Amino acid sequence: MNTADQRHGPPSTRVLVVEDNPGDARLVALQLAEDADPPFDVTVARSLAQARVLGAVSAFDVVLTDLGLPDCTGTETVDAVLAEWPDTPVVVLTGLSDRQTGTLAVERGCQDYLIKGFADPELLHRTIRYAIGRSAAAKALRESEERFRTLVDVSPDAILLCDAQKVLFANSRALITFGVRERRELVGIDPARLYPRSDWCRLVAALIDPTLLNGIVEPNRIECRLSRLDGSVFDAEVTMAAIVHREKPAVEVIVRDITERKVAEQHRHLAAVVFETTDEAMMVTDDANNIVAVNPAFERVTGYGAAEVIGKNPRHLASGRHDLAFYQGMWIALQRTGHWHGEVWNRRKNGEIYVQRLTLSLIRDADGKVVNHIGVFSDVTDEKQEAELIRYRANYDALTGLPNRSLLHDRMLQALAKTAREGGKLGVLFLDLDGFKSVNDSYGHLAGDHLLVALSDRLQACVRESDTVARLGGDEFVIVLPDMDGAADAVTVASKILLCLTEPFALNDDGDVFVRIGASIGIALFPLHGRNAEELLHAADKAMYSSKELGKGRFEIAEVSGG
Repeated sequence: MNTADQRHGPPSTRVLVVEDNPGDARLVALQLAEDADPPFDVTVARSLAQARVLGAVSAFDVVLTDLGLPDCTGTETVDAVLAEWPDTPVVVLTGLSDRQTGTLAVERGCQDYLIKGFADPELLHRTIRYAIGRSAAAKALRESEERFRTLVDVSPDAILLCDAQKVLFANSRALITFGVRERRELVGIDPARLYPRSDWCRLVAALIDPTLLNGIVEPNRIECRLSRLDGSVFDAEVTMAAIVHREKPAVEVIVRDITERKVAEQHRHLAAVVFETTDEAMMVTDDANNIVAVNPAFERVTGYGAAEVIGKNPRHLASGRHDLAFYQGMWIALQRTGHWHGEVWNRRKNGEIYVQRLTLSLIRDADGKVVNHIGVFSDVTDEKQEAELIRYRANYDALTGLPNRSLLHDRMLQALAKTAREGGKLGVLFLDLDGFKSVNDSYGHLAGDHLLVALSDRLQACVRESDTVARLGGDEFVIVLPDMDGAADAVTVASKILLCLTEPFALNDDGDVFVRIGASIGIALFPLHGRNAEELLHAADKAMYSSKELGKGRFEIAEVSGG
């Protein structure tokens, strides 16, 4: 670090590393230099004597020392370093096979110990900073047992020290984990009360063994169900290691309550099962709206395999039926509320267009940033088609495809409202066929149906696109003529219809049976003959009967009420 950095940046932590192995010393120096903030200023001594010389001319914030030095080894090194730097925290660097000496070093007054090869940069940085912090906060605590308690009581995990018969020590977190208020409620009890018998027999009995007096076994980590003192159980991750405590075999037990983690894992597993097995198609995109996951139902609905869509934008599935405004509205609503629900037309891989009922949701992180979009949809094409068929049947004549009485009424209401608003005129023609019954009687109902379909085509050819031709039932038809200039327009249409009926009708597809048929037409005008649909239809119907009485094959205009 240059002088300017030192002047303007945070002060560096001065570390004395006492290590005679150049490789180990270099590894520690490199780990201390990695992403350190504030930085570490590392000085390396190859022996205790060299360390003492350096200590005489420089002050250090922490000392990291190996126990096997050329001029001092083992606990002698610990005592010598603590004596040389009584007010400086000391962290011991020890080998994996010398864990017992590391523990003894802590008991003699060192702040902590690290096993060589197991300390990554983060752990090394944290250990040093914790050592410095603990040293400043606990200068008055010199005895090894109190120093040990200070270390473990700040642990987020429960820490127990046990022998074969009882719990010897419990930290503060252990009281919370096992549901007690006082340390004395936990210390002294049989450890088997805390562990399921099978786990205790399998692990502790193997660890508490006379052969351990000659060595330390590796930590043993398991997941199991533990018991609180009130009898309730919880999921835990337990790390157990054999140690020697006060010259007797014991077990160091670290317990982490993982109940919430297990619940979260179960939820994730359940979500994965639902994702894979649900009948609804599901699609997950990233924050840039590129697809990152789809489920099997998605593949069935769209025809695309996962490999074909992963990494692509969902617009790849668009049908082209929706304009830009539709999608802009969708995204505005999604960003505002976090959800959007509606129907979208998309295209399958084979080119078929279908409609899906789609629900979109946003997934945000703890900072509120969008990390995923979730799309859940189902193919409702058949449902839409069925609904459309029902709607069609409710509004259109099944034989001719013309509007039926219900749709006629709606269209008349709309046309009358527009005509009244604009001060215009509207005509209603009520048409009844002359002689249609004889066609049914002579040629059958199938021939009559053929004639009605052909008649519907001729009637529509006689009117404008804005006019409505409706079938009321049987051989009765109604024609609505909005936006007329006057009665002459209605007369013109009626005359045109009578003229088109002079041409014979084919009664079969072969075209070898023909009949001629006429019609009687009644005409009613708005507002002259009625102010609403019912009045106009009644007036036109009455005029139609007048035309029949006067000889059929003609039209009559309704009489003005009272005139």
